[in-house]
Amino acid sequence: MRLVFFLALFLVPRLDFASTNASSTNAPAQTPPRSASAGKLSKAAQTAQQLQTALDELTKSNRDLLDLLKQQQAVLQDMEFEHRQQGRQITSLEERLTETSEENTQLQTKVATLEAEAAVRPAGAPEPPPVSAPVATAPVATAPPTNAAPIVEPPPPPPESYLPPADSEGPPGTKSWHRLFTLKGDDGKKTDLFPIQGHLWRVVWHNQDKPGDHFKNTSGLFINAFPKDDTIPQRVCGKVGTATDSTELQGPGNYYLQIDASGGAWELAVEDFH
Repeated sequence: MRLVFFLALFLVPRLDFASTNASSTNAPAQTPPRSASAGKLSKAAQTAQQLQTALDELTKSNRDLLDLLKQQQAVLQDMEFEHRQQGRQITSLEERLTETSEENTQLQTKVATLEAEAAVRPAGAPEPPPVSAPVATAPVATAPPTNAAPIVEPPPPPPESYLPPADSEGPPGTKSWHRLFTLKGDDGKKTDLFPIQGHLWRVVWHNQDKPGDHFKNTSGLFINAFPKDDTIPQRVCGKVGTATDSTELQGPGNYYLQIDASGGAWELAVEDFH
């Protein structure tokens, strides 16, 4: 009996040690994380950063448009005040002309009465002392008020286009700028898709204020280029006031333009370098 007990004490630790080794041997090896997952996370972070940058640019464009609309509203209010002031001046002049006309009518009536009395006076009767009749005078034109708006001659008609002429294309086998199309308008617009063959293309644009000092720097032009099936824009133009310039972009591919404009007129040309 004692022999069985001692054998049990000797074999139990060995069995536990063997089972521990077997479990450690059969345990699957831990594989290190794949580098592809890290690459996907890095690409997703870059896309999120690009989207945030595009969102910040669009937000800035919307704020610029809001400021521009406020300036236009202030200009319209100033013009309306001047129109009301000119209307009051015209009304005052009409009242003065009416009073002068009534005074002339009264003087003419007095002269006619004196002539009638002289005609019916009996012969031999002493002539009454001469009465100096007042002389009716024509109303004198008064000079316009000093605060009246000056007369401004109409400006010359605008040119047909503010854009520079298209570059002449080079001989076959050489690269040059090819003008694809031109557009103009005075409000927002979205173009159709257009193909770009070269690795470089540009947008030549012009923004024009309305005529008159009141409208100086009150027009805005904002242009963004979008690749096909992509929501991240490429900034082309963000301008307030009259200006002409061009913006170069990377190609090739299919693109469209989103144009936001207010308070003036614009025109643009798309050119491909190949």
